[in-house]
Amino acid sequence: MNDPDKTPAGTDQKGQGGYWSARFKGLLQVGAGNMFASSVIAGLFLGFMLDSWLETAPIFMLILGALGFIAGMRNAKKALLATGRDDEPRDSDRS
Repeated sequence: MNDPDKTPAGTDQKGQGGYWSARFKGLLQVGAGNMFASSVIAGLFLGFMLDSWLETAPIFMLILGALGFIAGMRNAKKALLATGRDDEPRDSDRS
């Protein structure tokens, strides 16, 4: 009765995790975007506050904004790699 050739198209034996596993991965991906945005906003805000305290041009805002962008990209990449996207075929797996 259990014929492996006649499994439904939506069931994948390799990436079993079910409904909640897929939803959790989605939440981690949303979290990566939030981490990126909050890093950039924090860098811009701290730079703005430092510029207003030192009465300088927007030098620190640009510098800390760029550092926030870099940190946000790094953190988002880490978060997206941690979601375990093993269900997609890699280039080395393709024939």
